[in-house]
Amino acid sequence: ARHGDKGQKNRQQHDAFLSEVGEDTAEHKWWIDWIMELPLWIEEPEFRVVHACWNATCVEALSPHLRTGERLSVELVELASRKDSDMYKAVETLLKGEEVALPDGQSFHDKDGHERQEIRTQWWDAKLITYRQACIGLSPETVPDIAIVGREPIPEPDRPTFIGHYWLSHREGMAPRSRRVACVDYSAGKGGPLVAYRFDGETELTADKFIAA
Repeated sequence: ARHGDKGQKNRQQHDAFLSEVGEDTAEHKWWIDWIMELPLWIEEPEFRVVHACWNATCVEALSPHLRTGERLSVELVELASRKDSDMYKAVETLLKGEEVALPDGQSFHDKDGHERQEIRTQWWDAKLITYRQACIGLSPETVPDIAIVGREPIPEPDRPTFIGHYWLSHREGMAPRSRRVACVDYSAGKGGPLVAYRFDGETELTADKFIAA
């Protein structure tokens, strides 16, 4: 395929959507236009909302290329489609989380059988400094327990920050990831509960404010 293995994998993951709406149909265009109207993040004086990771460096890099309301521009979509660009890395971080490369060409296979040379991290806890400590969504024994090479930990957010993305398990209980970061994705799409956090302006988040349905 002209897009290579990565393109084939992305196309496979996109097939469910295309099978429902069709390719280049009016409905397809409607959904793309809708996505273009969504903010990449929401920022208020008391809190922030972002899909996966709040990284001020990425936000600063993206801001000049966004439309009003932190919405995507056509220019940014094009820039962020180039894997070697800073824009690509910034969008990937905010929407998918911090990613770090494994050392010495080490790899593992994800749940879909795809080979991976990088891990996603629990970016909200700067004390997790080894690959094994920091990884999320993996069996820890699949990655080495050595210090992450060349990483600058992401600073703690300066206000409560709400995220999703990580498909957490409610069986382990619902609680903030850190004193200022709460994830409300508890795998509703896979039979888990639909979860929210009742925010009342507190500066530190607590487990008793989670609500599940």
